[in-house]
Amino acid sequence: MRKILTLLVASASLTSATTLEVLRVFQPLSLHGTDVDHEFKGEAIQAHIFARPMVLSGAMPENLVLAVATPHRMPATFNYDVNECNLLTLFQVELSGIMLDSGQLKVAFNLSKMKAPEGVELPIRTVLKLSIQALKRTLEDYHHPENKPLKVKIAIEGTTEKNRSLRDLGGGFVVTG
Repeated sequence: MRKILTLLVASASLTSATTLEVLRVFQPLSLHGTDVDHEFKGEAIQAHIFARPMVLSGAMPENLVLAVATPHRMPATFNYDVNECNLLTLFQVELSGIMLDSGQLKVAFNLSKMKAPEGVELPIRTVLKLSIQALKRTLEDYHHPENKPLKVKIAIEGTTEKNRSLRDLGGGFVVTG
């Protein structure tokens, strides 16, 4: 009996509780393969920021940052079947987030593997602007008004001599709820 009780206590200590949440995540999606344009900063482009529900767990808001860059395939119809729509995935831009000891969230857009995909006629600057806006909307949607403001620092990393000017998109914003 003592062995059984010991095994039960030991196995119970190995299990970990995971909180799963259904959250709204905004993503910068390409509308290639469609006949639709959306206005973004005064320009008609074949892209838009859309929300989707996702089940997330773990460290927040870091995992929210990662969710903005997760692959997204829109459901196929009889005349539309595109494998990938998330612009960050299409352009191979890596996104990461880390909470600093100061309480600030540092978000890095890493362009070291970036490559423009065929069939998507958008400049990387527009993709990054859409992505930063999607990130901001995701964090605003998650942030509760009773919490203190969340300072977000944006860093553009992994640039080359050719695309170094994209670093000016870095900066930040404050999420107040």
